[in-house]
Amino acid sequence: MEKRIEALEKAVPDIRERLAGIEATVQSIETHGATKSDLSKLESTMVKWYVATSFTMVGLTAGIAFTAARMIAG
Repeated sequence: MEKRIEALEKAVPDIRERLAGIEATVQSIETHGATKSDLSKLESTMVKWYVATSFTMVGLTAGIAFTAARMIAG
């Protein structure tokens, strides 16, 4: 039993170092990570951007097509 306790006591400094590294990583994630509300805002912004871009591309394509048709017909 004492050998097992000695082995555990020898491992404690290494465990503490690893735990400190994990704590630092978790703190960094909490500081810089996105929350659910951040992701929700980003999603709605992206959807709006895609819809606006789609309408713009359709309008531009239609304008080019009509202009080309008038030039060919005229």
